[in-house]
Amino acid sequence: MQFGAHGLHGPDLRGVRPYEVIGLVWFANLVGAVVLIIDYLVVLPFPADVSTPEIERGNVILGLVLVGISWVVLGVVGAPRAHRALDWTLRGMPPDEEEQQLTLNLPWWLFWMQVVIWAFSCVVFFYANLDVGGMYALQLSTTVIISGLATAATSYLLCMRLFKSATTRVLELSPPRRGTTAGVGQKAIFIYTLTTGVPMIGLIGMVAFANETGVSLRQLSISGLVVGLGALITGYFATVLFAKSVGEPLGDLTSALAEIEGGDLSVTVTVDDAGEIGQLQSGVNNMVAALLEREQLRDLFGRHVGEDVARLALQQGVSLGGEEREVAALFVDVIGSTTYAATHPAAEVVAALNRFFEVVVSVVSEHGGLVNKFEGDAALCIFGAPLELPDPAAAALAAARTMSARLKSEVPDLDAGIGVSHGLVIAGNIGSAERLEYTVIGDAVNEAARLTEQAKDRPERVVASERIVDRAGAGEQARWRLLEPMLLRGRLDPTTLAVPV
Repeated sequence: MQFGAHGLHGPDLRGVRPYEVIGLVWFANLVGAVVLIIDYLVVLPFPADVSTPEIERGNVILGLVLVGISWVVLGVVGAPRAHRALDWTLRGMPPDEEEQQLTLNLPWWLFWMQVVIWAFSCVVFFYANLDVGGMYALQLSTTVIISGLATAATSYLLCMRLFKSATTRVLELSPPRRGTTAGVGQKAIFIYTLTTGVPMIGLIGMVAFANETGVSLRQLSISGLVVGLGALITGYFATVLFAKSVGEPLGDLTSALAEIEGGDLSVTVTVDDAGEIGQLQSGVNNMVAALLEREQLRDLFGRHVGEDVARLALQQGVSLGGEEREVAALFVDVIGSTTYAATHPAAEVVAALNRFFEVVVSVVSEHGGLVNKFEGDAALCIFGAPLELPDPAAAALAAARTMSARLKSEVPDLDAGIGVSHGLVIAGNIGSAERLEYTVIGDAVNEAARLTEQAKDRPERVVASERIVDRAGAGEQARWRLLEPMLLRGRLDPTTLAVPV
């Protein structure tokens, strides 16, 4: 499952043209300028002696001229910068390191460019109105910079949404790093300060200096109400944009974590933020990758050593050494494998052996045993280690009978002998700290291998020792009959054999 979009050529990666960027900034600043003019002409409480048509007309014309100048500056300076930062989204090619940095920094760069433009306008208005009055010039220039900061902050949030797909692609190539950008808390304070805090400071100043400006209480009340509502609306709009920039990725993260908790390790979260949220998104992806690798290693480990051994190792850790255990050993070996390999293609031999071992593993697992190791065309199977069984002898004998029958019906191309024994062994990890394997060592294992040699010459193809039959329950004992004792190769004492009835 994938939350968001990935890939340079994915449907959600849209090319961003410079005129879109500059057009968005133009529009935001035009709205800010229009609101400022309306506030100046209708809302703000200036004294009657300086609110003459001539002064107002001159300031409005000056404001429109400055808007035009700002548009020219944004077009001449901002458009080339936006082109250099986002041209890769139009080329359909991954961005290089310089383009990555330019893309991530473009919203901040445009923000500070607008701050400089509005600060310049503030200075121009201050000096242009000094001859009218120092307090009037200060009020007007303060109004300009307050409106400019709110406009620049809102424009910054709009640009962040416009560049979201491009930012996502950059962060795919270069994941966010801790401390490289402002955090969520810093951004929240920044947005609040510029869109709500600064306008409210202006409102407080307007009330505090009402006596010096000589405005009426009625005019001050109307102005305060309008300015306060305007600050609330602007702050609400900016807060909604900021909340969406935080809430949407957190919602994706919550959904992703729910999927991961449910066992779905195909989840991928889109990294679309260069700050703390992006680090969290990247962290979730890294966690999923680590969990997936761990599951793959666990699965591979289980396939090599058996699920029971793997589970025990994960629970108790892995260390060299072993313990004495009463176990049943089953050894199965293909008859005439050399001749079969010489008369059949290699691929056919491998396929036959895979079918053979598939039956062996299936039967042993069904009876609670462990296929301890494969030795060419043979396999050693253990019952009673590493997990204890109520009756390992009966389990091994039943498995031997079932295995013989299934091999004859499911893998007729290969014939096999099966030997079963029981006894005390050492079961544990053998090897070195760097490379080890779980195995069993003892007389029961050796005896099972020797019994397999006898089974190859018997029509039943299964031979057990009297000892294991005696240890099995009465129900399993009834399925076996004893033969005459014989001396097995490499052993000192005769062994009484048993075969299925």
